[in-house]
Amino acid sequence: MPSEPPLSTPPEEGHSTQKFPDEVVVALHEAGITATCMPIKLDDGEWQAAFFYVLSPDAPCLSNGKINGGPFAVAMDADLHEHDNGTMIEIGLEIVTPIEPCRGIMLFLTGHTSTHFEALSLLSEQDDIPLFIGDQYCNTLWQQRVPLNEAFRLGMVGLVNEAVTRDAVIRMTDRYDPDAVFADTLAKRQMI
Repeated sequence: MPSEPPLSTPPEEGHSTQKFPDEVVVALHEAGITATCMPIKLDDGEWQAAFFYVLSPDAPCLSNGKINGGPFAVAMDADLHEHDNGTMIEIGLEIVTPIEPCRGIMLFLTGHTSTHFEALSLLSEQDDIPLFIGDQYCNTLWQQRVPLNEAFRLGMVGLVNEAVTRDAVIRMTDRYDPDAVFADTLAKRQMI
């Protein structure tokens, strides 16, 4: 696991004035994305996968830079996408914020970086997942824990096992290319 310092979190759900961890901010900005799932260490010292979601400044759920409501219902789904050059796992996230839900999609390649595999593995083991919602500067506006049921955890185990097995075969044929998988997936999404 990476060796980032623990993320200090308030003991209760709700508003916070801290920023997302530096490695999360860098990952979001480098990739130009607004949602990610990364392994982090919380105050209790345990590694956990956590969701980070960045709201746009004009998000309907914001009022004077603060988020209205909470805690929020959260829906998740996961799917496996087969590509000639690799296997991608997609996790869709919908946060039922006031006025209009916030939606995000996170893409994972188990053989791309160790962070992808670690986050997916942790999701298959955790009872819940920390969710951090932030502004465009990655200041935490809201945080809560989202329960993960056994069906979701077993589903993640199945998706990870299928992706790893499939990618092992692709690697033997020298066709494994995670950058091509990402590029093709993003190109297809932009056409929609």
